[in-house]
Amino acid sequence: MEEFYDKETLEKVQKTQAGILKDVLALCDRHRIDTFIIFGSALGVVRHQGFIPWDDDIDIGIFREDLPRFKRAAAKELGDRYELLTCETNKNYACTVTHFQKKGTKFISRDVKDCDYTPGINIDIFVYDHLADGYIARKYQYFMTWFLGRLLYLSGKGTPFIPYTGAKKKAAELICSLARLCLRVLHITPIKVYRRFQKVSQRYNNRHTEYYAAFETPKPWVNAMRKNDVYPLKEMPFMDFTVKVPKNTDELLTRIFGDYMQLPPEDKRINHRPYLIDFGEEQ
Repeated sequence: MEEFYDKETLEKVQKTQAGILKDVLALCDRHRIDTFIIFGSALGVVRHQGFIPWDDDIDIGIFREDLPRFKRAAAKELGDRYELLTCETNKNYACTVTHFQKKGTKFISRDVKDCDYTPGINIDIFVYDHLADGYIARKYQYFMTWFLGRLLYLSGKGTPFIPYTGAKKKAAELICSLARLCLRVLHITPIKVYRRFQKVSQRYNNRHTEYYAAFETPKPWVNAMRKNDVYPLKEMPFMDFTVKVPKNTDELLTRIFGDYMQLPPEDKRINHRPYLIDFGEEQ
């Protein structure tokens, strides 16, 4: 498969992901667990009433305190069709983002084609933890989660996507290679880095601070929200069903994307650079 999709394959990926999302939303409705569409997926909801046309993932948010109930319910009621992918469930996975993936499928990007695990077609779950109130403590939490997230990726076998050219790209590749070598020499595995990342992310969860953030993102300060920025959730159309988005979605999208109703240039319309996609047995 080429680096970008043909129209038919992309639509099939989106249809499969929409099916996963429907099952997750139905589960959460039954158990009164709040989840909400965020980031690029929220942009798709607002601007396109569905996917961004060239996009190939779905991002949902959940508060940390609701995650254990979601995991229990998903394992009990959806475990025959779906599974969670984290460093805890697969020691070779080297990413901070939790995947909720369809069993029997494959969704391998060029960035992870050499890894020792096989991701399935999935939706991404971003977990919102308490953000430190103090300025210095907040900056430290931002930096450490960013640093540990990058370190986690390098502790695995994924190929970093470096958006540079020439000498700048070579320098970045050299730095990544040296960092990866040091991690191997020191026997620092993905699970060790992931547990440290989780510890820093959850450091203030027992203090009930004002703001929450999803630290899996490269810039968690951009997505920081208070609960009264999120509630009451707004219901909006997504393809042939409805989803919920945070109350402050317009503000959040503006912080992340600027004038988000403007379509980006074609060379900026990126996706996950597919390498291998297997839809498994047809349902």
